[in-house]
Formats: sequence, structure tokens, C-alpha cells
Amino acid sequence: MSTLSVSARWTFRLHRWALVVWAVLVVAIGGLLLWTAGPLADEADRGWRQAEACSRLDRCVVDMGLFHTMYGFMTTAVVLLPILVAAWAGASLTARELESGTALTAWTQGVSPVRWLAVRLALPAGVLTVSATLLVVLHRYAWAAPEDRAGPYTRWWEPFTFHANGPTAVAACLTALAAGALTGLLVRRTLPALGITVATSAVLLGGAHWLMPHLRTPVTEVAPFQDGYPHMFDGVQLSYGMVTRTGAHIPTPDCTATDMDACLRLYEQHGGTGFYNTFHPASHYWPLQLTTSAVLLLVTALLTAASFAVLRRRTG
Repeated sequence: MSTLSVSARWTFRLHRWALVVWAVLVVAIGGLLLWTAGPLADEADRGWRQAEACSRLDRCVVDMGLFHTMYGFMTTAVVLLPILVAAWAGASLTARELESGTALTAWTQGVSPVRWLAVRLALPAGVLTVSATLLVVLHRYAWAAPEDRAGPYTRWWEPFTFHANGPTAVAACLTALAAGALTGLLVRRTLPALGITVATSAVLLGGAHWLMPHLRTPVTEVAPFQDGYPHMFDGVQLSYGMVTRTGAHIPTPDCTATDMDACLRLYEQHGGTGFYNTFHPASHYWPLQLTTSAVLLLVTALLTAASFAVLRRRTG
């Protein structure tokens, strides 16, 4: 039996309970997403149709069910999975084995440090990629469930829905895994590594979300005052305001008047001719997803390379 197989089996034995907990978590979230997309979506559809039928009555009490509540919980769960991965990777994947001396024992029994780290990254990465992809597919199914039914549904550009519906959720899990491995190698103590990894991953993922709208050229549309802001709340917003006679885009002047005509006169006094809105429409969804995922995977690669560099330096 090769040393690689031995290392893989040893890794599985050390972290089997983490695998069991992760499997239970994935099955639970997946099952709840299917429940949300099926019975709960049907229940919300019936409630919405009842609300439409009785909207003209003086009093109408309608139960809309748990669809939107459960959808919100499950979306949050999918988005926060990378933080859970970071906590486990920072505390257990490398730091605990270095702190307890398990890693040193493995290195003295024919498993090189590089191979030891490669196995500890490769196996969780495979599990995370498959399971996170499955949850993304099920989440998209739950998100799209109201489309063929009555009533409103969550817009694609809402932050948590955006990430839970695409490959950024998978890439974020891999970034958290790499961040945890590197932190464990640097800190070598379980509890400090856990806290540092969670904080670092939150910063990295928050930074990726902040960067996301700037990874593709947005669309800017202009409309006359009477038409209002074009496509407002219809995509990922970057900026909006007033267009002047010179074509400049400036913030819309504050207007406290209750009469819209009075506000329009104020805008015209400031040289305004209409409103503008700079945003990403629905056609930019996949380009934004793919570019953001590429950025996260690049960060993952850099963190992984740094992990091997730190390991080589400390083990000679």
C-alpha cells in the first residue's frame, strides 16, 4: 500500500466526525430546500391567490405559509457555510495536528510533509466542491419555485440570493478551506487559529462581494424626470442621480416638497434634465458570478501556495 493511500486513510480517520457532521448538515439543508421548493411554495401560492380573490373585501385574513421565512433561513445557511468551513479548517485541519504532534508522527513514518498537506487539502476540497455544488443547484430550484406560481419572489440581485445561487458559494468554501490550512500552519494552536481563520475568511468573502460589481462594466441608462429613475431596483445598483444639461451625472438635490412639480422645478434650477441609473442588469448575472468565482479561486491558489511555502520553510 502506497504512503499516499495510508495518508488518505489516516486523514479520513482523524476527521471522520467532521465528515459525518458535514454530511448531515448538507442532507438537512438539501431536504429543507426541497421542502421549500415543493409544499411550502404551493402553500404560498394558495395563500396569494386567496389574497387576490378577497382583496376587495373589508376584512381578509390569509395564511401565506412559511415559504419566504424558510427560503430566507436556507439562503443564509448556504451563504454562511464557508464560515463554518473556515472554523473547522482553522481549528482542526492543520493546527490541531501540529499542536498535538500527530503531524510529526506521520512525517516520521514515511509520509513527507508536502504529501501530508496535499492530502489534507485535496480530500476536503473534493467533498466541499461536490456538496456545495449540490446545495447551489437545490437552492436555485427553491428560488425559482415561485416563478410558475402567483405572488412575489426574491430578486436575483439580492446579495445572499446572488451568492447562494451560483458558483461563488462553492469557490468561497474552497477559499475558506485554504485560509484555514494556512492559518493553522502559521499559528499551530487550535483556538487562536479558529478565531483568526473565521475573521480572515469573513474579510476575504466580504471583499469579494464588494469587488463583484466592479469586475464588469455596468450599464447606465437615462430617462426624463417624468419617467423616474430607469430600471431602479432592477439589478445590482452602483449609482443613481441626476443628469445635467452638460451631460454630467450628479447626486439628485434634496427636495423636501410634497409636490413633485416643485421638486422638478428645483431640479431644473440645478440644470437637471433627467435621471440616470448605473447598474448591472440580469444579463450580467453569469459574467459577475464567473469573474467573482475566478477571483476567489485565484485567492485560494495563492493561499494554498503560501501554505506549502510555509510548510517547506518550517520542515526544511
